[in-house]
Amino acid sequence: MICIIALVVFAVLGLFSVKYRTYFFEALDCVFRRATLRKCTTSFDKKMKHKIIARLSGLNKGVGSFVYKHFEIISWALTLIMIASIVWTAYVGFLGLYNFYVYGDCNGPNSTGQCVYNAIAASTPDFFCFLTDNFLVIVPGAIIVLIVGWLLFFKKK
Repeated sequence: MICIIALVVFAVLGLFSVKYRTYFFEALDCVFRRATLRKCTTSFDKKMKHKIIARLSGLNKGVGSFVYKHFEIISWALTLIMIASIVWTAYVGFLGLYNFYVYGDCNGPNSTGQCVYNAIAASTPDFFCFLTDNFLVIVPGAIIVLIVGWLLFFKKK
């Protein structure tokens, strides 16, 4: 599942360079095909596999041959690690925001640890009052702006 990792990486790189946008669209097609349990028609996974193996073999032939033999298992492991880290980061981030909103501190009630939001809230108290008062308007608005931006990015293809 190198396609999922490549999709995330090339989505970011494609914002800054036209060279990586073609890789992004190939990875997107590959992810959609793999999600429906079909093979990639663009051979994107093979192309990325050969690029990675060529680079690793140049550094160490033993590592290159090991990765070549076990590439699918390694790519699945990296994909699962990436998804787990995204889920964990989102959980910890939202938990910190929830604790800050409810208790006024990132770490919950009766905490003595430092909270990064305290410094931000102290420097911009009006901004946080604005966010909490208009939360139901800001979040859907931000989602709509992101969707429209994403559709414009796809339309340039």
